[in-house]
Amino acid sequence: MPDSSPPPFGVPEEALGLLFRDARSSTRWAEREVPDEVLREVHELVRWAPSANNSSPMRLVVVRSEHAREIVMEHASRGNRVKLDRAPLILVVASDPRYHEHLDVTAPGLPGLYEVLESRPDARAITAHDSTWLQTGFLIVALRAAGLDVRPMAGFDRPGLCRDLLGDRSWNAELILAVGYPAEDGEHGAGDRRGRPDWDTTTLEL
Repeated sequence: MPDSSPPPFGVPEEALGLLFRDARSSTRWAEREVPDEVLREVHELVRWAPSANNSSPMRLVVVRSEHAREIVMEHASRGNRVKLDRAPLILVVASDPRYHEHLDVTAPGLPGLYEVLESRPDARAITAHDSTWLQTGFLIVALRAAGLDVRPMAGFDRPGLCRDLLGDRSWNAELILAVGYPAEDGEHGAGDRRGRPDWDTTTLEL
């Protein structure tokens, strides 16, 4: 009898390749602008990603102007500057420890919660950091779903970038994403695909 069990994934194999198996952290892209409307559609998906207590602390800086790009380049590690310079678009992912200022949207109908969170800045900073990284995983997948290649970079001077790019905002820079459409010749610049640890190495069944 044929196997009538449902497939393990609810999306086509082609989508799994686009999102995971074939996706690469590119260093080369097509000379093509990433439109604002695409970013807005991506954000519309990602804003529904999970976060601790629906805190939704992830913030995005869309770096388009030459001045803003120069600031990012100045504070990026030397090894990342060439890759960022090639990227059609730079996104700075930031966390906002003052996420509780938006409780009217994220947690309406909970009187007194603002005062509780306001009195716990250290706890808010931890929540903002952890949940922003959680949301960033969904952001990368959503950008890939929009046909974009993404290279995440953590090598940069965080205090300097926050000071010179974010000014007096409460946001804290967490990650830089180099973003663009795949190079037309198919050369992503990421080299040969290397292996990953398998199930037996990375999983504990209790």
